[in-house]
Amino acid sequence: MAIQVYWQDEQKNMIRCSVSGRWTWDDLQKALSQTISMMDSVNHKVNFIIDLRNGSFVINPLSLLGQTRSFATPETHRNEGVKVVIGANGLVQTAYDGYRRVTSAMGKNQVFHFADTEAQAHQIIEREQ
Repeated sequence: MAIQVYWQDEQKNMIRCSVSGRWTWDDLQKALSQTISMMDSVNHKVNFIIDLRNGSFVINPLSLLGQTRSFATPETHRNEGVKVVIGANGLVQTAYDGYRRVTSAMGKNQVFHFADTEAQAHQIIEREQ
């Protein structure tokens, strides 16, 4: 699978999603399901680092809004913490902007932060907690 999802620490405070190679909407859906199950298994906030530096994704811009709607839900998981994406290119950030517009219309304010490095990602998580 192009997206590996795992606990980054023994205390289960951080989920890491590491992308390698080309990923698809289907890969993303599987990874999201896995993170939900992981968050369900604990009773505390869980932060995320989503590392896209070794991955690539080719989007059909015409399908972007439709795909974004399929992932958007009005709920936020009770254990969802700070989410930081490392290495997002302009296309991923455009997809996020579309996702944010769709979820905002549902009344959900889900924020993903963007970083260029691992160190920046950890600084953002510390600042946002």
